[in-house]
Formats: sequence, structure tokens, C-alpha cells
Amino acid sequence: MKLTTLALTTLVFTTVTLHAEPEIKGTASELTEHLKSIPRTVQLIGEGEVKASADRAVMSIRVVTENKSLQEASRVNQELRAKMLRVLAEKGIPAERVKASRFSSTPKYGLFGEKAKSYRVDNVVKITTHDEKEFQAVANLVDATPEFRHDSIEFEHSDKDGLKKKALDQAIDKAAEKKRLYEEKLGVKLTVKSFEEGRAVAVTELGSRRAYSGSAMKSGYAPESVGAPVRTGEVGEADLPTSFDELVFKARVTVEYAVESK
Repeated sequence: MKLTTLALTTLVFTTVTLHAEPEIKGTASELTEHLKSIPRTVQLIGEGEVKASADRAVMSIRVVTENKSLQEASRVNQELRAKMLRVLAEKGIPAERVKASRFSSTPKYGLFGEKAKSYRVDNVVKITTHDEKEFQAVANLVDATPEFRHDSIEFEHSDKDGLKKKALDQAIDKAAEKKRLYEEKLGVKLTVKSFEEGRAVAVTELGSRRAYSGSAMKSGYAPESVGAPVRTGEVGEADLPTSFDELVFKARVTVEYAVESK
């Protein structure tokens, strides 16, 4: 029995020894040189943010018509869109800034029978407005016509790429500022090994707090960046924006440095 216990103890000891860290031997100077050769790195993050007022808003309006006849529903839908173009032209919004983006037709069936009782035709029209006056003209058009339903709004800036670049410049400068601080306070030298640029995005101040939509919408989502429609569940007119929103352009960089002694 004692022999068996001794054998098991030896086995356990041997197993632990095999998985232990390798022993480092040598003189003090040799150990110092060894420690110097171990790669040391640090990652520094820089973030940038630039704000600017949107200089255009793309308003998506859904034109919805329904009739027992698909042909009649389509005809009325086309007439309403022609009316939209005329009214917008009178308000100073040319036809080239009014674009049809999506179309769908949906049959509605009763509880019994295979024949559709009616057809619903949806056409989504995107209208680009450049100022408050045009913005309100489209809003008034929606209020005056039941078949016109507010779908979503996309706030944009004509110099989007330039503003993103400014945010990225800020992010790089902040990472470089951290580098200089580390070198000064810790007495080390940092050399760039690699860097990673996060995706520069633009978000709206309003969109980052809450999304909004017309009262006709019942399903929705909020975007992560400008360029995606902003819409949520059913809300009232008080939740709609009354002016152009402010855009926030954000950028982020991560820089990996090798740490060396001066």
C-alpha cells in the first residue's frame, strides 16, 4: 500500500514539473539582456468628433392606394404621384429631386376563398429638400393628402467626406498626443508597429437619442449612421423633427507601439 502511494505521488510531481515554466539561468547582465529582448507593446486609442448642421434632408413619402381592382389602384397611385410632382414644382422643388425608390402591390384576401378582395399599391418617393421652406412644403403635402404617408428622413451633409476626414485627423492627433505623453513621463521610446482605423460614421443628434416617424408607421428601427432611414413604432406628429438636425461625425484609431528604452 505504501509503495502504491509513493508511486502516485511521484507521478503527480512529474506531471506538474512537465507543465511548469522553463527555468531561467544566467548572470545578472545576461538576465538584463534577456529581458530587453522580450517584445513589449502598448496600444493607444484616439477618437475624433466633428459636428455640423445638415444641409439637406431626404424625406421618404409612401403613396398608398387601395382598390378592388389592381389596375385602378395602380392608376390612382400614379395620378397622386403626378399631383405630388406638380405641387412640389410650385414650391420650388424640381422633378430631378423627386425619385421613386420602392414599389409593391399586396393582395388582400377574405377569410374564405382564393380570390383577392382588394389590392394595395405602395410607392415610396424620396424627396431631397435643401432648406426649412422646402422641408415644410413636403410636410404640408403629407398633412393635406391622406394617401401620402411619412416614411422616414435621412439627414445629410454635402461635404460628408471632408467632415469624416476632419474627425479622423482629430483621432490620429489624439493618439499621437498620448504617445508623446507616455514618452515624456515614462522615459521610453514608442515606435509604431501597426494601426487599425475604425469606420468613420455620422450620426444625428436626434437619432442618437431617439428615432422618429410618421403616425402611419407601425414597424420600425433606428439607424447606426446617417444614410439609413430613421423610423420607429407608431408615434404622433409631435415626435417629428421640425428642423434640420445636427450631424456628428465620429472616427476612431487604434495604434500599436513597440516600447523601447531611450
